[in-house]
Amino acid sequence: MFRQLTPLQPAQHAQLRFNPRQPFDFAREQMLIPLVAAEASRVAREMPIVFPLNGGLPQALVGVNQDENLHVKKGTGHWIGRYMPAHIRRYPFMLAKMPEQQASGGEQQYIIQFDAEASHFERPDGLALFDEQGQATETLLKIQKVLTNLERENHRTLALVAEIETAGLLAERQIHVGEEGKGGKRLAGIRLVDEKALAELNAETLANLRTSGALALVYAHIVSLNNLRDGLLAQMTRTSDTPEPPMSLDELFNEGDDDFSFDFDS
Repeated sequence: MFRQLTPLQPAQHAQLRFNPRQPFDFAREQMLIPLVAAEASRVAREMPIVFPLNGGLPQALVGVNQDENLHVKKGTGHWIGRYMPAHIRRYPFMLAKMPEQQASGGEQQYIIQFDAEASHFERPDGLALFDEQGQATETLLKIQKVLTNLERENHRTLALVAEIETAGLLAERQIHVGEEGKGGKRLAGIRLVDEKALAELNAETLANLRTSGALALVYAHIVSLNNLRDGLLAQMTRTSDTPEPPMSLDELFNEGDDDFSFDFDS
Protein backbone atom coordinates (compact mmCIF):
# COMPACT_ATOMS: atom_id res chain seq x y z
CA MET A 1 0.00 0.00 0.00
CA PHE A 2 2.84 2.39 0.90
CA ARG A 3 5.06 2.74 -2.15
CA GLN A 4 7.58 5.50 -1.36
CA LEU A 5 7.74 6.29 2.34
CA THR A 6 9.57 9.57 2.89
CA PRO A 7 10.39 11.35 6.18
CA LEU A 8 8.35 14.54 6.47
CA GLN A 9 10.74 17.50 6.90
CA PRO A 10 9.80 21.22 7.00
CA ALA A 11 12.83 22.29 4.96
CA GLN A 12 12.10 19.91 2.09
CA HIS A 13 8.30 19.87 2.24
CA ALA A 14 7.28 23.42 3.15
CA GLN A 15 5.14 23.69 0.01
CA LEU A 16 3.53 20.26 0.32
CA ARG A 17 -0.28 20.33 0.26
CA PHE A 18 -2.50 17.53 1.52
CA ASN A 19 -5.90 16.69 -0.01
CA PRO A 20 -7.63 14.10 2.23
CA ARG A 21 -10.63 13.46 -0.05
CA GLN A 22 -9.23 10.83 -2.38
CA PRO A 23 -10.47 7.52 -3.81
CA PHE A 24 -9.25 4.39 -2.06
CA ASP A 25 -7.49 2.86 -5.04
CA PHE A 26 -4.31 2.75 -2.94
CA ALA A 27 -5.95 -0.05 -0.90
CA ARG A 28 -7.30 -1.97 -3.88
CA GLU A 29 -4.76 -4.79 -3.46
CA GLN A 30 -5.10 -5.13 0.33
CA MET A 31 -6.74 -8.51 0.87
CA LEU A 32 -5.93 -8.32 4.59
CA ILE A 33 -5.96 -5.16 6.71
CA PRO A 34 -4.24 -4.92 10.13
CA LEU A 35 -6.53 -3.99 13.02
CA VAL A 36 -6.21 -2.67 16.54
CA ALA A 37 -8.28 -3.80 19.51
CA ALA A 38 -10.05 -0.45 19.91
CA GLU A 39 -11.82 -0.91 16.57
CA ALA A 40 -12.44 -4.67 16.71
CA SER A 41 -16.08 -4.47 17.78
CA ARG A 42 -16.92 -2.13 14.89
CA VAL A 43 -14.99 -4.18 12.36
CA ALA A 44 -16.79 -7.30 13.56
CA ARG A 45 -20.13 -5.98 12.30
CA GLU A 46 -19.15 -6.53 8.66
CA MET A 47 -15.68 -8.05 8.25
CA PRO A 48 -14.24 -11.38 9.40
CA ILE A 49 -11.33 -10.95 11.83
CA VAL A 50 -8.53 -13.52 11.66
CA PHE A 51 -5.12 -14.00 13.29
CA PRO A 52 -1.82 -14.61 11.45
CA LEU A 53 -0.07 -17.93 12.04
CA ASN A 54 3.13 -16.30 13.27
CA GLY A 55 1.72 -13.62 15.53
CA GLY A 56 1.19 -9.93 14.89
CA LEU A 57 -1.90 -7.78 14.71
CA PRO A 58 -5.30 -9.34 13.96
CA GLN A 59 -6.47 -8.65 10.43
CA ALA A 60 -9.72 -7.92 8.65
CA LEU A 61 -10.39 -10.17 5.68
CA VAL A 62 -11.66 -7.97 2.82
CA GLY A 63 -11.06 -10.25 -0.18
CA VAL A 64 -10.80 -13.88 -1.19
CA ASN A 65 -8.24 -13.58 -3.98
CA GLN A 66 -4.69 -12.35 -3.55
CA ASP A 67 -4.20 -8.63 -4.33
CA GLU A 68 -7.95 -7.95 -4.36
CA ASN A 69 -9.90 -5.82 -1.90
CA LEU A 70 -13.62 -6.25 -2.54
CA HIS A 71 -14.44 -3.29 -0.29
CA VAL A 72 -12.94 -0.88 -2.83
CA LYS A 73 -15.44 -0.32 -5.61
CA LYS A 74 -14.08 -0.91 -9.09
CA GLY A 75 -14.01 2.17 -11.27
CA THR A 76 -14.76 4.80 -8.62
CA GLY A 77 -12.49 3.77 -5.76
CA HIS A 78 -15.27 4.30 -3.22
CA TRP A 79 -15.17 2.33 0.03
CA ILE A 80 -17.98 -0.21 0.33
CA GLY A 81 -19.22 -0.69 3.87
CA ARG A 82 -20.07 1.22 7.03
CA TYR A 83 -16.65 1.02 8.67
CA MET A 84 -13.15 1.63 7.36
CA PRO A 85 -10.21 0.26 9.39
CA ALA A 86 -7.79 2.78 10.91
CA HIS A 87 -4.91 1.34 8.88
CA ILE A 88 -6.66 2.57 5.74
CA ARG A 89 -7.79 5.90 7.18
CA ARG A 90 -4.31 6.96 8.31
CA TYR A 91 -2.90 6.63 4.79
CA PRO A 92 -0.74 8.26 3.39
CA PHE A 93 0.99 8.84 6.74
CA MET A 94 2.89 6.47 9.02
CA LEU A 95 5.10 6.77 12.09
CA ALA A 96 8.63 5.39 11.91
CA LYS A 97 11.06 4.79 14.75
CA MET A 98 14.05 7.11 14.87
CA PRO A 99 17.47 5.47 15.04
CA GLU A 100 18.49 5.03 18.69
CA GLN A 101 21.52 7.29 18.28
CA GLN A 102 19.20 10.15 17.27
CA ALA A 103 16.72 9.66 20.11
CA SER A 104 17.09 11.67 23.30
CA GLY A 105 16.21 10.96 26.90
CA GLY A 106 16.47 7.22 26.44
CA GLU A 107 12.92 6.99 25.09
CA GLN A 108 11.96 5.70 21.67
CA GLN A 109 11.08 8.58 19.38
CA TYR A 110 9.21 8.62 16.09
CA ILE A 111 9.09 10.67 12.92
CA ILE A 112 6.19 11.09 10.51
CA GLN A 113 6.61 9.56 7.08
CA PHE A 114 4.35 9.99 4.06
CA ASP A 115 3.89 8.14 0.79
CA ALA A 116 5.39 10.53 -1.75
CA GLU A 117 3.52 8.75 -4.56
CA ALA A 118 0.09 9.19 -2.97
CA SER A 119 -2.51 11.11 -4.97
CA HIS A 120 -3.23 13.11 -1.79
CA PHE A 121 -0.28 15.42 -2.61
CA GLU A 122 -0.78 15.98 -6.33
CA ARG A 123 -2.88 19.16 -6.16
CA PRO A 124 -1.56 22.56 -5.06
CA ASP A 125 -4.78 23.66 -3.34
CA GLY A 126 -4.77 21.31 -0.37
CA LEU A 127 -4.06 21.76 3.34
CA ALA A 128 -0.63 23.07 4.36
CA LEU A 129 1.37 20.88 6.75
CA PHE A 130 3.86 23.59 7.74
CA ASP A 131 3.43 27.33 8.26
CA GLU A 132 5.78 30.06 6.99
CA GLN A 133 8.04 29.56 10.00
CA GLY A 134 8.37 25.83 9.33
CA GLN A 135 6.19 24.90 12.30
CA ALA A 136 3.52 22.20 12.18
CA THR A 137 0.06 23.47 11.23
CA GLU A 138 -3.12 22.42 13.02
CA THR A 139 -3.62 19.89 10.24
CA LEU A 140 -0.25 18.25 10.85
CA LEU A 141 -0.72 18.32 14.64
CA LYS A 142 -4.02 16.49 14.18
CA ILE A 143 -2.33 13.91 11.94
CA GLN A 144 0.45 13.47 14.49
CA LYS A 145 -2.09 12.87 17.27
CA VAL A 146 -3.91 10.25 15.21
CA LEU A 147 -0.68 8.44 14.34
CA THR A 148 0.53 8.53 17.95
CA ASN A 149 -2.75 7.10 19.23
CA LEU A 150 -2.62 4.41 16.59
CA GLU A 151 0.97 3.48 17.40
CA ARG A 152 0.07 3.20 21.08
CA GLU A 153 -2.92 1.04 20.21
CA ASN A 154 -0.76 -1.16 17.98
CA HIS A 155 1.46 -2.00 20.95
CA ARG A 156 -1.52 -2.63 23.23
CA THR A 157 -3.13 -4.93 20.66
CA LEU A 158 0.07 -6.94 20.19
CA ALA A 159 0.19 -7.45 23.97
CA LEU A 160 -3.44 -8.64 23.96
CA VAL A 161 -2.75 -11.10 21.14
CA ALA A 162 0.23 -12.42 23.12
CA GLU A 163 -2.11 -13.02 26.09
CA ILE A 164 -4.57 -14.89 23.89
CA GLU A 165 -1.74 -17.02 22.52
CA THR A 166 -0.38 -17.76 26.00
CA ALA A 167 -3.85 -18.88 27.07
CA GLY A 168 -3.75 -21.45 24.26
CA LEU A 169 -6.80 -20.08 22.47
CA LEU A 170 -5.50 -19.76 18.90
CA ALA A 171 -5.52 -22.73 16.54
CA GLU A 172 -4.77 -23.07 12.83
CA ARG A 173 -7.95 -23.45 10.83
CA GLN A 174 -9.45 -23.23 7.35
CA ILE A 175 -12.42 -21.00 6.66
CA HIS A 176 -15.02 -20.88 3.92
CA VAL A 177 -16.35 -17.56 2.62
CA GLY A 178 -19.93 -17.88 1.37
CA GLU A 179 -22.46 -20.64 1.87
CA GLU A 180 -21.17 -24.20 1.93
CA GLY A 181 -22.28 -26.10 -1.14
CA LYS A 182 -23.02 -22.90 -3.06
CA GLY A 183 -19.56 -21.96 -4.26
CA GLY A 184 -17.54 -19.42 -2.37
CA LYS A 185 -13.89 -19.74 -1.42
CA ARG A 186 -11.84 -21.76 1.06
CA LEU A 187 -8.89 -20.06 2.76
CA ALA A 188 -6.13 -21.54 4.89
CA GLY A 189 -2.99 -20.32 6.67
CA ILE A 190 -4.72 -18.49 9.52
CA ARG A 191 -5.61 -18.95 13.17
CA LEU A 192 -8.98 -18.67 14.84
CA VAL A 193 -10.02 -18.80 18.48
CA ASP A 194 -10.71 -22.36 19.59
CA GLU A 195 -14.08 -21.99 21.33
CA LYS A 196 -13.68 -25.36 23.08
CA ALA A 197 -10.42 -24.16 24.63
CA LEU A 198 -12.10 -20.90 25.58
CA ALA A 199 -14.89 -22.75 27.38
CA GLU A 200 -12.32 -24.79 29.33
CA LEU A 201 -10.30 -21.83 30.65
CA ASN A 202 -9.93 -21.66 34.40
CA ALA A 203 -11.49 -18.76 36.29
CA GLU A 204 -8.22 -16.95 36.94
CA THR A 205 -7.10 -16.95 33.30
CA LEU A 206 -10.54 -15.87 32.15
CA ALA A 207 -10.57 -13.02 34.68
CA ASN A 208 -7.13 -11.86 33.57
CA LEU A 209 -8.19 -11.84 29.92
CA ARG A 210 -11.30 -9.88 30.82
CA THR A 211 -9.36 -7.30 32.86
CA SER A 212 -6.75 -6.67 30.18
CA GLY A 213 -9.25 -6.34 27.36
CA ALA A 214 -8.08 -9.47 25.56
CA LEU A 215 -11.43 -11.19 26.12
CA ALA A 216 -13.28 -8.38 24.35
CA LEU A 217 -11.00 -8.91 21.34
CA VAL A 218 -11.74 -12.64 21.46
CA TYR A 219 -15.48 -12.08 21.48
CA ALA A 220 -15.29 -9.52 18.66
CA HIS A 221 -13.35 -12.06 16.59
CA ILE A 222 -15.89 -14.83 17.27
CA VAL A 223 -18.83 -12.57 16.36
CA SER A 224 -17.05 -11.42 13.19
CA LEU A 225 -16.93 -14.95 11.81
CA ASN A 226 -20.67 -14.74 11.13
CA ASN A 227 -19.68 -12.51 8.21
CA LEU A 228 -18.08 -15.48 6.49
CA ARG A 229 -21.53 -16.79 5.61
CA ASP A 230 -23.71 -13.74 5.07
CA GLY A 231 -21.60 -10.60 5.45
CA LEU A 232 -20.58 -8.11 2.79
CA LEU A 233 -17.59 -10.18 1.72
CA ALA A 234 -19.70 -13.31 1.29
CA GLN A 235 -22.23 -11.35 -0.77
CA MET A 236 -19.56 -9.86 -3.02
CA THR A 237 -17.57 -13.04 -3.55
CA ARG A 238 -17.71 -14.54 -6.98
CA THR A 239 -18.81 -18.14 -6.63
CA SER A 240 -17.88 -21.17 -8.67
CA ASP A 241 -19.32 -24.65 -8.96
CA THR A 242 -15.81 -26.09 -9.15
CA PRO A 243 -14.14 -26.50 -5.74
CA GLU A 244 -10.71 -24.88 -5.48
CA PRO A 245 -7.85 -25.81 -3.15
CA PRO A 246 -7.68 -23.48 -0.14
CA MET A 247 -5.52 -20.38 -0.49
CA SER A 248 -2.96 -19.98 2.30
CA LEU A 249 -3.15 -16.53 3.89
CA ASP A 250 0.00 -17.01 5.97
CA GLU A 251 2.31 -15.44 3.36
CA LEU A 252 0.05 -12.39 3.01
CA PHE A 253 0.33 -11.19 6.63
CA ASN A 254 3.27 -8.86 6.03
CA GLU A 255 1.67 -5.43 5.95
CA GLY A 256 1.63 -4.79 9.72
CA ASP A 257 1.44 -1.37 11.63
CA ASP A 258 -1.72 0.87 12.01
CA ASP A 259 -9.87 7.79 17.62
CA PHE A 260 -8.23 7.20 14.23
CA SER A 261 -9.70 9.41 11.53
CA PHE A 262 -8.47 12.69 10.12
CA ASP A 263 -11.65 14.72 10.62
CA PHE A 264 -10.74 17.97 8.92
CA ASP A 265 -14.31 19.26 8.88
CA SER A 266 -14.59 19.70 12.64
